[in-house]
Amino acid sequence: MEKTAVQPPSYRPGDMGPAGGIVFYDRGFTGEDGWRYLEAAPAGTEVTALWGPDTKITGTEVKVGSGRRNTQLIVAALGGDGKAAQLCNDLNINGYNDWFLPSKDELDVIHNALRQRGLGGFLSGEYWSSSQNAFYGNRAWSLHFRGGSRSNCTDKSNTYLVRAIRAF
Repeated sequence: MEKTAVQPPSYRPGDMGPAGGIVFYDRGFTGEDGWRYLEAAPAGTEVTALWGPDTKITGTEVKVGSGRRNTQLIVAALGGDGKAAQLCNDLNINGYNDWFLPSKDELDVIHNALRQRGLGGFLSGEYWSSSQNAFYGNRAWSLHFRGGSRSNCTDKSNTYLVRAIRAF
């Protein structure tokens, strides 16, 4: 008797993900890094937090797929002072503990795929990304979820919303 390969479930943006959040991105294939989809944490999990101290973190990026690495860099450099990133890194929802702070472009996808369609329970306000401004160590990128405008924050000591994401 021949074994039949079990296909993993497929998701579309707007579907509930395995951790109980909402899927907002499908890359179309599982890459070498082991993920295909991005899932935002469930509605109501937002917190407000500082990004962290005005310390330049070397190596953060803005592109989709860089949020996890950015979060790891921030937590390693700032330890317990990696406010927004640390909160995401420490999150455990429904047994999933692989959450991270989204990158600038990941936030943009969340806004376009979910917020503009009224999905995911996102609040109207400024959300932190894990992407630092390339030129200023005391600034990080954020996205305003009312109008979708990206802004270069005045400094990382501002208190903004934080919503974690995970890749699977």
